[in-house]
Amino acid sequence: MKNLLWNRIPSTCICFTLIVLANWGLDLLWGNEVSPFLLVLFVWLVACQFIDTLISRIEFRKRSHYCIAESVVLYLLSLFIFRMFFWKGMDVSSFVSFTVTFLFTDGFIFWYFRKRQEIQAEEINELIRVREENAPDCARNS
Repeated sequence: MKNLLWNRIPSTCICFTLIVLANWGLDLLWGNEVSPFLLVLFVWLVACQFIDTLISRIEFRKRSHYCIAESVVLYLLSLFIFRMFFWKGMDVSSFVSFTVTFLFTDGFIFWYFRKRQEIQAEEINELIRVREENAPDCARNS
């Protein structure tokens, strides 16, 4: 599981992003017709990281409050961006498909980072446990 979370998922995402951006850039260079969709989407995703950085500086009482705040802000801003750049009009099917896709993606991202934190906490706790077991008796009693 750790290999999947630390290596495979990030590697796949990085490779996919670089291949798509390189393909887009080469199409531009060769004079092929390109859709601005991928560039606008990439710029928006980078902007989302900046927004998340700003939101993460706020001290929330609970992690769930942070998750809700971030999700609401990014959902509303993403809805606006998609409406401005990608949709000719807003109908129920585009709104529903956007919402379902956003909720799935957002949920997966929160699950992904939460799972990584759990694995790190387990590893740290195991190291502490092993260290305490191997410590001399006088060090444990002080």
